[in-house]
Order: sequence, then C-alpha cells, then structure tokens
Amino acid sequence: MSGYFLKNQTAAIKEYYDAYGYVVIQDAIPVEKITAFHNAYEAFKTSKNYYFLSQDTNQIEKLEINSQGFIEHSILNPIDLVFQNTFNQAALNIITLPQVSQLLTTLSDRQQHIIWQTMFFDKSTGTVAHQDHYYLDSDPPGNLIACWFALEDIHADAGAFFVIPKSHKGKLITRNANHDHFSNHEEYVSQIQTLIKEENYQPQAMLLKKGSILCWHPYLIHGAFPNQNPQYSRKSLTAHFLPEGYGRLGKNLPTQISSENPDILVWKKTIIERLKASIRHFRFQTKYHFRNKKTRAKMEMRSSEYEEVVN
Repeated sequence: MSGYFLKNQTAAIKEYYDAYGYVVIQDAIPVEKITAFHNAYEAFKTSKNYYFLSQDTNQIEKLEINSQGFIEHSILNPIDLVFQNTFNQAALNIITLPQVSQLLTTLSDRQQHIIWQTMFFDKSTGTVAHQDHYYLDSDPPGNLIACWFALEDIHADAGAFFVIPKSHKGKLITRNANHDHFSNHEEYVSQIQTLIKEENYQPQAMLLKKGSILCWHPYLIHGAFPNQNPQYSRKSLTAHFLPEGYGRLGKNLPTQISSENPDILVWKKTIIERLKASIRHFRFQTKYHFRNKKTRAKMEMRSSEYEEVVN
C-alpha cells in the first residue's frame, strides 16, 4: 500500500514523507508495550472523580466511561497526569521507543527530539481539519514532527484519522499574532474548510493496523472523521516532537531532561511545578461543575461543532 513502509526502509520513508507530507511505518510498536498500556488504561478507567484537560473541547472534563466502555473525551498530555504514574509511564514507554527516535532522526536528520505535546484518544471525537502550525511549531517553522500511534486495528467506522496528501506544499494558514489565546480559532477553522473546498482536496482515511505509526508534517492538513458506529473505539496516542537545535514558535524553550531513551527528551518539571499541578487538579472539579457547559471553548476541536467541508 502506498505510503506504508517497514522501519528499515529509511530512504523510502524519508522520500515519501518529503513528497506527501506523511508516512506510515508498520509493525513499529512491540505488542508487549501495547498490552502494558491497555492494562494501565483499564486501571485508569476505575479512577473516581478524576478530572483532566481534554484535547477535543480544550476544557476540563470528568473521566466518564460511555455505555460501550470507552473514555468519552480525549486527554491532553497523558504523560503528565497527576496521581496516574502507571498510566503516564505506559504511554511514555511507547512514545519514547528506540524505533521512534530512529524514525524521527530519519525524518529530521537530528539525533535528539523533545516531546512537546501528547494526547490519548479512546474513541474518535471527530477532529476539525487543521494544520498543526497554527497551534504549535518549531522556530524556524516547518520542522515539528507529529506521530500518531495505533494501539488497535482502526475500523472504517471508528472515526478514522485522515490526511490530505501533499497539502503541506500548498497554502499555509498562520495564526494572527494579534489574536491571543487562539481567539480567532473559529475563523481559522472556516479558512481551512474554504481552502479544502477551493483546492478540491480529498481527505484520505488512515485505517492503520495495531502497532503502526503515522508521522506528518506541521503544514499538512489532517483531522479525524466522526465516529460512525459507537461500538468501535480508536485507541491511539499522539505526540509532537521538536528536533534538537530548534526553538518553539512564539514560546520559550523549557529545560529538558532525558527519558529512558536519551534521544527523546521531556520537559523538566520542578517540585514546585508538580505541586502546583496537584493543587490545580483538585480545583478542576470546582471549575468543571461551575462552568457554562453550553459555551464553546475558544479552541473547540470537535468537528460536530462546526459546519465541516470534510465528510
């Protein structure tokens, strides 16, 4: 299948990524690492009155299990959840695999990479079409690398991840510096939808097999289709990596420390920062119960909240 490679096909992987803006590496995650994550996930689901920041709503959400047994909302930065060390480590053990760092080096020609942002999806929340550059990118831009880790076989009705091949070579829609905290996000989503329509871009569903890794360029338009059958989950992790030698666009670069893999680094968090995170978690419950649930967040990512061109 075009765009799908094995991890030792380094030259072909790099060539395809540069040409199409994405690439898939099959059989890249050991089964035992996925099994360990699933075990940690099952334990995590039993947490009572647990609150976290969600990627899909960009608001505080409560850990809710739907009637199919899946976590309803995606989780932003699962490797940093307070009081969930087993779950955090299981996710980190996949994201920092040696084969991941080798793949990143193939794509960037840099030895080390820093984990900037991570996500966990149990079910597809239907993500708006977008370019990562609007939200986060390297400085100079265009060098961030994103990876999507398939933790199960992805069914066509599960709300598959999609890409628009070669769109990284087309128009780039940037964030206006005058709009702080993504205050023009709705306008941005509309601009992307208009661009897709004008260019007659065709989204390509990525029905990955368990253990596959999808990587893409920060200018590539991508997203996720809405779930078509609630019995299907779409268990996956996402990580954004900053190659060594680059800054963060519009942000300072925190101190890094190495993970168990010295070629993949994480942000250093001081004791005070960890203490603040713990206190903040207890405040999440109050914020969750008193927020206006009908008010859309400034950076709502669920495609169901917009009139999407992609379908």
